[in-house]
Amino acid sequence: MSQMKYRSVLLFGYPGCGKGTQGGTLAGMPNLVHLAMGDIFRGLDKSCPIGEEFMSYATRGQLVPDELTVRVWRGHVEAQMSAGKINPAYHVLILDGIPRTTAQVEHLAPLIDVLKIVHLKMQNRDRLVQRLKGRAAKSNRPDDAKEEVIRKRIQVYENETLPVLACYEKSLLADINADQAPLAVLRDICAALIPVVPATI
Repeated sequence: MSQMKYRSVLLFGYPGCGKGTQGGTLAGMPNLVHLAMGDIFRGLDKSCPIGEEFMSYATRGQLVPDELTVRVWRGHVEAQMSAGKINPAYHVLILDGIPRTTAQVEHLAPLIDVLKIVHLKMQNRDRLVQRLKGRAAKSNRPDDAKEEVIRKRIQVYENETLPVLACYEKSLLADINADQAPLAVLRDICAALIPVVPATI
């Protein structure tokens, strides 16, 4: 049996640009499912084999290998299908945090049919830093509020994740100004998605 491809929208943007907010809002639509890779990792059963494999990297502060990342993602999607929460014939997946590297693009190519890439752009790096500091304070995670850590995360995004955009056809890319009110960002995202996401009854 040939592998079924999941219709997907890729959500890209710097840390703090609002991906989680927008993805969560879009998930309120009947045929859209928001899948944030960070949430999937955090939700792993740490006592199962794949959870133990993930923890062996996470507890040492190492990046999770691309193959393992895609394997975890695929296992999560298949579990959601078995639970009746994802129907590939009906749902479009909003992917947040995957693919994060060019290698992950290759691993995912047989699995997803990319309908659109939403790129939330913010030119003002200082504003990004302030957003992340505020988010860390609300979440009571003081380590994440250190400016040098935040700027390192921004640098990692530029070095490792931005090149992923070049792996796809330019016609798939929709640049969205994330430095505006959240409702305005949502309006612009919807304008980009309406022509490509199938209508639902």
